[in-house]
Amino acid sequence: MIKPLENRQVFIAGGGPVGLTAAIELKRRGFDLRIIDPDSGPSAESRALAVNARTLDLMEPSGVTEMLLAAGNRVRHLVIRRDTKILARIDLSKIPHRFNFLLILAQSKTEEILIQRLNEMGVKLETGIVLETFTTNGTIGCRLSNKSVVKTDILIGADGSHSTVRKALGLEFEGETDEQVFGLADVELDDWPFPTNTAVLTILDTHLAPYLPMREGFGRFISTRGDCLNNLPRDAKVKKVVWETDFKLSYRQVQNYQNGNVFLAGDAAHIHSPVGGRGMNLGMEDACWLAWLLEQGREREYTTLRHPIGKDVLKFTHAFTRFAKSRGILQDLIFEFGLPILTKLPAVQRSAFNMLTALNTPAPPWL
Repeated sequence: MIKPLENRQVFIAGGGPVGLTAAIELKRRGFDLRIIDPDSGPSAESRALAVNARTLDLMEPSGVTEMLLAAGNRVRHLVIRRDTKILARIDLSKIPHRFNFLLILAQSKTEEILIQRLNEMGVKLETGIVLETFTTNGTIGCRLSNKSVVKTDILIGADGSHSTVRKALGLEFEGETDEQVFGLADVELDDWPFPTNTAVLTILDTHLAPYLPMREGFGRFISTRGDCLNNLPRDAKVKKVVWETDFKLSYRQVQNYQNGNVFLAGDAAHIHSPVGGRGMNLGMEDACWLAWLLEQGREREYTTLRHPIGKDVLKFTHAFTRFAKSRGILQDLIFEFGLPILTKLPAVQRSAFNMLTALNTPAPPWL
């Protein structure tokens, strides 16, 4: 017999955006829960930046969306250029949705907002605690790094790409790692020629260098080769470097997002290229769907509903990234002559808008 919601204990491993979203959505649905994270609080690094329209829709009932909108930068335009020659302009305000923009907000700030809202709901994120192992004989028993054992009915692994929960379940994280090195840098700029509401994709001879503005005079460059600061557009005058790192991309997904009453969400279940800003948003979407399914007593449908969405995002981001990092005559011709035409076609615009907003995923039935 299924316990009443108020008697069903949920334990969430991972206090990033995905785990915090799961906690907020479950709490407002009446679940009793605990959530832990091994870190002491939100990272000082900006990490994920984009919050899309689907996420803003999903987080509105909890009151989080209003807080995100107040803190973030609304990008309404995208410029695509070859060196300094503008090839195309895309007006994101034409997105057929009330959130007709891409919200740019550092993940660290998103986490602060989620933690604040969760605190207001009466739940505290327990930091500095690691889930070491768990057993699933009847009630789930979670052994923590503080030597305590927590009994719970439901365990959610929102503990990232190196997920302890996924490994303990013995689930294969199938896929591959791209050997090419990418780079990013969060920088303050002098005399950047574009306004704060405009993202810029610069096509250079050997690589791409997109720019996402976070606030006036400050934003992130990404490079499809390492050492981002030495591979910037020539009109990028850096005043101060706040964060710089190189990284590799992986494309991996588990076949089953659940085992009994143990569930995976976000990077614990799937990882992919940041193209389109779907990573954090996809995980937060997982969390919202899982919370609703648990409320409805339909949690057995979680993998069936979410795995195809993750698979499609992996497929798209892999294909687009492979094209973006490859340079040759074909790519140059497409960039130079194809983009100005293609980006004006309504069908291409609709496809781009759907990708950026994530409105090409099934509409949440509870909204």
